[in-house]
Amino acid sequence: MKLKQATQLAIIGVILQLIPLSIWTLIGMRVLDYADWTRYLNFISIIGTVLLLPFFIILYKSQK
Repeated sequence: MKLKQATQLAIIGVILQLIPLSIWTLIGMRVLDYADWTRYLNFISIIGTVLLLPFFIILYKSQK
């Protein structure tokens, strides 16, 4: 995987990590119901983190 592809995955990962943050904010403001979103928020956050990992690994390898 090249750095460009890893960067694109990282951008998607950051967006996926922003989704749970914004949904938790809406839950805190009582715009959304808590019970409807609890199953999905952790899953979305984990996928976002997994998509960030290749970027940092390839970036580290290219620094050598």
